[in-house]
Amino acid sequence: MRHFIFLLLAYVVGVPAVLDWALPASQDRAPIKKAPAVSADPHDWPMYNRDLAGTRHNSAEKTLGKNNVGTLVEKWRFPPADSKTKIGVVHAVVAVNGEVYFGTQTLTPTFYKLSPDGQVAWAYKPPPRKAAVAGFGLPSAGFINAGLVTNDAVYVGDAGGRIYALDRATGNELWHIDTRLQPFPSAHSSNCVFAAPILAEGNVIVAGGGFEHAVAANPFHACCTGRGFVVALAPDTGKVVWKYDVGPEPRKLDPPVEIKDAYGTHVFRYGPSTSSVWSTPSYEATTRTIYFGTDCHNSPRRPTKDDPNLHTKHSCAVIAVDARTGKERWVTQLNAGDIWNYALPSYDPKSGIYKDQSIGDTPKPYWIMWNGRRRLVVGVGCKNGVFYVLDAMTGEILFQTPPYTGPPTSPPGKVNPRTLALPSSIGGLQTGCACDGKAVFTNGIDILGLGVSRARSFVPPTGGRVVSLSLDTRVENWRHERPKVKAVGGAKDKPAFTDVGDPVASGIAVANGVLYFTTTVSNKLVALDAATGKSLKEIDLGPVWCGPVVSRGRVYVGGGNLLFAPGEPREAYFPKSVSGSVRSFGLPGEDEVDRLTRRGK
Repeated sequence: MRHFIFLLLAYVVGVPAVLDWALPASQDRAPIKKAPAVSADPHDWPMYNRDLAGTRHNSAEKTLGKNNVGTLVEKWRFPPADSKTKIGVVHAVVAVNGEVYFGTQTLTPTFYKLSPDGQVAWAYKPPPRKAAVAGFGLPSAGFINAGLVTNDAVYVGDAGGRIYALDRATGNELWHIDTRLQPFPSAHSSNCVFAAPILAEGNVIVAGGGFEHAVAANPFHACCTGRGFVVALAPDTGKVVWKYDVGPEPRKLDPPVEIKDAYGTHVFRYGPSTSSVWSTPSYEATTRTIYFGTDCHNSPRRPTKDDPNLHTKHSCAVIAVDARTGKERWVTQLNAGDIWNYALPSYDPKSGIYKDQSIGDTPKPYWIMWNGRRRLVVGVGCKNGVFYVLDAMTGEILFQTPPYTGPPTSPPGKVNPRTLALPSSIGGLQTGCACDGKAVFTNGIDILGLGVSRARSFVPPTGGRVVSLSLDTRVENWRHERPKVKAVGGAKDKPAFTDVGDPVASGIAVANGVLYFTTTVSNKLVALDAATGKSLKEIDLGPVWCGPVVSRGRVYVGGGNLLFAPGEPREAYFPKSVSGSVRSFGLPGEDEVDRLTRRGK
């Protein structure tokens, strides 16, 4: 969701940005009474990754399994298929006690709570923004990722840089803060929130930052002064407890720094800018550590005699911070030299470096056997197509799958048979890899060559897959390769594209030995046997870029898609819809959620 994915989209380019001049976190509102806690019932899915470790694994699910998931049917849809009501695109959902929570990105952005039978319990529309300012490519509203559902409240951030606390029972706003305005520390006019919030050490943890990929392409914008952040907020008031800023503060580059590439000469007057953190963080309770990934640099640092690099160690990195204070514990950079924004090509033929190879996947803490002893590690996927296993205490890279290092040719050069996905600005492993404690499950997008030249700004994907790995990545258990889609876009008798790859871009859900995910070209909900990779069920959804969640014998998934360039016929290989829906799938006949509905009435 988000975030999101290269989580933002070209549809916002050129749309005027709007800043919110409402007061930040109101201190005089009724505080949340109980200490915040997420559902203790393991059947629920109360946050984007289901749990604080980011596993996307529902260990309590017993109703749906590989022996019956083939009989899934649609139990309800919101809005109903025959309804005249339209809602915006839905990128992420969560489910607690049969209730479903989600936000919409387009039309009139709204955050909803649905009752177990798919009826609206409440709908929250953010307050109107009071002033509009020019902002090339800067989003001003819309929910890209999932909310965090606690005992009394729901927390969620939006693409306009605001963070909200809503009363779980009524949907009334408890507080909101605007990260683009003071008194938010180092408030920045390009701040966005694409990552989903989590709960750690009694605080709400939210990641975001200055999203200047498109802003930097504005010739009237002196690029770039934004940077990513992770912030801990008091759940009852929204007060900032601590804030971690990614990398050094951007400053004026005097004289400016120039970068020359295939697109021309680019002049940077401010830097280094580390862009927004769109990786949803994770939390490891025994070490009291928060882990997250970072984006590339939108602008460089000034090289010095002692350090000639244009990048800092904080770009395209995995970072660990103390969950109590936000103090940095370690930084491990996965991709060096990654300076990129929409004005720059995404591949440098001189160095052979692919650009925009950020980390949107959540670093997942888990245990492996190492030299006969258990060792705490974090596993994380990257847009370069590699899955890494790092020591959780030091950040040392212990294992990784092989990257593709050849040029962006079509067909690609020699590919290691164990490479998980090909790199590009919207390729590789985006977000939502899963882990059930026995194996890691990665999604994948092959779209090599995107943005290599201005003439190749639109390149169809060539493949997509889900791969099961051992926890240390050294063994590949199985690989599910998505079949080519014969025809996409255009008319039935004259499709715009033929034989297009079918990427798996959304989050994977794993429950009771079954994997669930969606595909972005064939637009299906797919269920696989987690032990073998065998296909168990495929359901047509229509345009979709939302990962499913599993709770109490139901599979929930949002619909609609505007990634990445709606209205652009050269990108018809990603089917589009400005409106969306939420669907609930379950077994035929009455189930637990039906009984929850009846009791609620």
